[in-house]
This record gives sequence, C-alpha cells and structure tokens, in this order.
Amino acid sequence: MPLTLRLDPWTPTYESALQIDEDETGPQPDVDPFVETDDWRAREPQFVERPATIAFVDGVQRVEMRVIGDRDGKTVYGAFASVAVGAVFTRQGGSEVAAETPLRILALADGETHPAVSVPCGEATLEFRSRPTAATGLAGVQEAVQSARREAEIALGERLDEQGREMVVVDGRLNWQPKRKAMVIGLIKTIHKRYLDDEQAAVIATLRQRTRTPLFRIGRDRAVYSWYLRLTEGRAIDHAWAGVVRVETLETIGIEAAVKLADLTACHLPTFASDSMHDPRAPQNLYPIGGLEDQLRHSLGDPEWIRRHIEMHFAREIAAA
Repeated sequence: MPLTLRLDPWTPTYESALQIDEDETGPQPDVDPFVETDDWRAREPQFVERPATIAFVDGVQRVEMRVIGDRDGKTVYGAFASVAVGAVFTRQGGSEVAAETPLRILALADGETHPAVSVPCGEATLEFRSRPTAATGLAGVQEAVQSARREAEIALGERLDEQGREMVVVDGRLNWQPKRKAMVIGLIKTIHKRYLDDEQAAVIATLRQRTRTPLFRIGRDRAVYSWYLRLTEGRAIDHAWAGVVRVETLETIGIEAAVKLADLTACHLPTFASDSMHDPRAPQNLYPIGGLEDQLRHSLGDPEWIRRHIEMHFAREIAAA
C-alpha cells in the first residue's frame, strides 16, 4: 500500500502537535481504557452548563543570555533567564488577564550555585537569583528554567484553587493536587505519547468537532482520567489528528465527576479554539492561552535591552577587577 501524506497545519516555526515516538523504550504507564465504558467509539457529550468563569493558566520562559563558567578547570553551563506566569479569566461578555511579576533566574547545571546577580536596566534593577539543578550540561540549564516555570505555574494554580475558582484550565499536564474537588484540567496540545492500543487509538481519527473519546485511566504518581477531543474539523489535506487535544483531570475527583467534566470540555472548549489567521498553533492553542502568552512575553521586557545591560554589567565587573 503506498505511503499516504497529509499536512500538519501548525506553522514550521513550531514543532508538530503530533510527536509520538513509535519506538518508545523504558517503563510505560499503566493504562486502563475501560473506566467509563467497554464501547470504545466517539461519544457525543451530554450538555453541561458552562461555568460562569473559567481561568486559563499558562507561563512563558525566555533565555536572555547564556553563560559558561569555570570551577577548577570544570566547565559549568548556565543562563540568565526570565519566567512569567499568569491567568486569564473568561466570562460572558469579556475577559481579564492577571499576570504575575516576572521571575529572573540564573540557571546553573551540575548543582552549581552563584550569588544573585543584580543587573541595572534603565530605571529598574533586575535580580537574577541562582537556580541550580543536578542535571548536567546544556540539558541541565534547560531543566532548571523549565522547572522554575513549572513551579510558578503550580503555585498560581494552587492559589486559584484556594480562592475557590469554579474551573481552572492548565496549559499542559496537571502537576499538582487541587485541595478541593474542583473542575481542574490539564490541556495537552502537543501529543508525545501513545497511551492507547491501536484499536482504541483508531477512534481518535473518527472524532468530529465537539466529540470525545471515552475516558481512560493513566496510572502515574498522580493517576489521572484522560480523554481526547476534537476542537475543530480539520481540512481534507490535514492529518487525521489535526485539531485534537488530550485532556486530563486527577482521578481523585471520581469517575462520575470526571465524565461530567469531559462532557463539559467537549461542549465548551471548542468555543475557544483559535484559527490559523491569528495563531500558528491553531486550533489547539486556545484564544485565551494565546492572548495570555502574548501579554506574558511583553511583561518580560525587551530582550535586546536586557541582553545589552547584562553585557554592560559584566564589563563593569571585569573593569573593576
């Protein structure tokens, strides 16, 4: 049978939304595809009222300048980096963005630490605090930046949960335990792992807009119920999973609440689906999340301005030595 080619609608500026490694090695998560039903086919959701307010949480990160250190002949990799997280609250008639103060870090690999570096930058002073990681090399630097962002997103999600927000949508996997049995979901727009056998996975390609797969359970440190749903109908030239996202919620809310939440997402998340005229990762990068990312990037400041002042800071230090 000849190879059939279809297009990936995301712009090449970003990696593909579908990045499944067919040759995965190592331990695989325990997956139970039959927690909701044995009848594995696309499901029309039961209508569920949309919450009055939905909070979308996301974060951005940016490396301002890489550094290479030396300790007794050992090369140490690091980077000055900025992280910002925030939430956008959508309700009938409008939305509101709440951005946290950006976090400035000095990411260092190999468990290395360094005193905080204060960089005068115009009328402001940016303080980059040491962020060590045990991981090595350049990958360790990336891990330090990502973990700082992840912790900031978790802290914000926990605060929203404590405030009693009705529904919270986290961009990416759920990495924290809500204290209430709240409607908290993780929205995974880039699909890296194949959780389902071929028979169940084939159902994903059959999804129509506003339909979902049955729930399946993924066993990990915090077990989740998960499902796939299609936000928009793809073009005939697009691959079969275009416009599909994976959604998850913690198992602790119970299967009945999880099924209701899955129906709610199928009914209402497509309302927020972006289009390719406005977002290169359409439709998975929902409008509230895309708008939030734009504002968060703006809050980080001008990268060339910050880079220049980091260089000036080092020049002054060397001149004074």
